[in-house]
Amino acid sequence: MTGALPSAFITLGGAGSGKSTVSKQLSRMTGAVYLDKDTMSGALVQAALEALGHDPTDRESNPTYVERIMPLEYRTLFAVAADNLALGHSVVLDAPFVAYLDDPAFLSRSTVAAGWPATNVHVVHVRASAEIVRARLQERGLDRDRAKLADWDAYWARFGERACTWDGAHHATIRNVDAAQAAEDLERLVIQTSA
Repeated sequence: MTGALPSAFITLGGAGSGKSTVSKQLSRMTGAVYLDKDTMSGALVQAALEALGHDPTDRESNPTYVERIMPLEYRTLFAVAADNLALGHSVVLDAPFVAYLDDPAFLSRSTVAAGWPATNVHVVHVRASAEIVRARLQERGLDRDRAKLADWDAYWARFGERACTWDGAHHATIRNVDAAQAAEDLERLVIQTSA
């Protein structure tokens, strides 16, 4: 061990922004452990919503999900990241975080609650235009995107281009309009964070 601090790359962006593609590429480029919120808790969230009599595909407008279930998903994500960071492993957290972007203290509160060790934290904003995001959601055809696409203008107005206000981290933007632009931005990010 060199004694260097591990890094946490927190990738955020709405559905269809290409956040997961960027997150996986960032993990490959840096060797950081890839942690996806949906992989970790998606099946449990679906089962919980169904057990409570809710439509598991309509999460953003469901108070039960937003107020009770979603906070547990993020708490779990930060806890698993803490375990890896404590072992000296850098991590990439792949989640939308959209509901928390307006809270400047969210990141510091979440990392403290999860017991993160000293870590270099990088918030990576993945961005794409409304047209590109909509086309990606239509193309992938997931049930969880039906409600978004059914009322697209309202969805985009509410979630499309939200700015992140978090304190306590370096912020970078990946313009995911095409593979070449995303790769260029990622290369620049990796060089900056390894310097």
